Amino acid sequence: MAECLPGPAGVEAALARLGAALPDCRAAVVPVARTEGPKARRAAEFRAGRLAAAAASASLTGMPCLAGRGADGAPLWPVGLAGSISHSGGQALALVGPSARRAGLGVDIEGPLSPRVAAEIAPVALTPEERACFGTDPVWVGLIFSAKESLFKALSPRIGRRFDFDAARLLPGGATRPPLLCLTCDLAPGWEAGRRIEPVLIAHEQGVMTAVALQPRKVAPPST
Repeated sequence: MAECLPGPAGVEAALARLGAALPDCRAAVVPVARTEGPKARRAAEFRAGRLAAAAASASLTGMPCLAGRGADGAPLWPVGLAGSISHSGGQALALVGPSARRAGLGVDIEGPLSPRVAAEIAPVALTPEERACFGTDPVWVGLIFSAKESLFKALSPRIGRRFDFDAARLLPGGATRPPLLCLTCDLAPGWEAGRRIEPVLIAHEQGVMTAVALQPRKVAPPST
C-alpha cells in the first residue's frame, strides 16, 4: 500500500492500482447520470454509488449486494462485507472487502485541485506539521485531504464517533517506508495518539484516489 506518484493514467488505471494494493478487496466505478438541481444530483450519486457497490461485491463474492443506508447517510453493508463509497467528478467509486479480514474500509476519489483551491484547503485539511512538510502543493493537498476522508469512512463507524481533519496527520515516506497516517489524539481504546495506519495513495491525471483498510483487532488467547 505504498505511495503512487502521478503518471499518465486515468481513473481506470488508478482502479487497477487500488486493486493491486488491496488484492482481497474489489473496487468498481460507475458514472453518475447527469441531472439538473442539487436534489436530483444527490439522488443520482446515491444510485450510482449503490450500483458501484453491487458491481464490486459481485466481483468479490459472485453476488451483487444491496448496501443499505444508515441514519447518517453512510452505507450499511450486509453481514460478511465491509465497504465504502465515494463520489466526485461525475463518477461513483465503491470498495468492498471481507469483514473477516477488513475491520473497516474507507475509499475516496477527488478531482484535481488548482493551486488557488489547494491553498484554500490546506489550512483546513492539513495540520501545521503537514503544511510545513508538504506546503500547498495541489497533488499532496489532494492526497492528504482524500486520505483523511478515507480514514474517517473506515474508522468512524468502528469507534462510533466523528472526528476532524486534525485527528491525524500524514507522515512523509522515505526510500524504504511508505507515507503513514498518524493519529494525533485519542479517539477510542486501541486508537490512541501515535497509532499509525498505512493508506493507499494514488495520484493520476484526473485527480487522486485513496483508501484505508483496517485490520481486525487480534484477541489474545485466554491465559491458562
